[in-house]
Amino acid sequence: MSKAENENGNHYGRGTAAGSKGNTPTAKANSEAAASEVTQTLPRRHRQVVEAFATYGAAGAIPEEVANDLDLPVHVVRPRCGELRTRKLLYEVGKRPGRMGCDVTAFSIVPPPEGEVA
Repeated sequence: MSKAENENGNHYGRGTAAGSKGNTPTAKANSEAAASEVTQTLPRRHRQVVEAFATYGAAGAIPEEVANDLDLPVHVVRPRCGELRTRKLLYEVGKRPGRMGCDVTAFSIVPPPEGEVA
């Protein structure tokens, strides 16, 4: 079993486990411990995020909007969007201005029409 895969078969590359990083042994150990805790709650959090995006239909939303809806910090929602995109449960549907004025990826549970690239 690789370091990226835990004992339950969850894997960061498949969007079923949280990632970790760290430049020092202590930072790496802390990050891996935190990622392990997050991974335990992923199924519940994934369901919660998908349900919130579903309310926006095909037009989708940006992670900031969903974070506001769920009363969660955006740093909790944004990584879940990437994981759910990897698992093909969310789809990129374009870019929209975020709170800071920069373009942010919008996601939807509805795949874009065939041949259209977000």
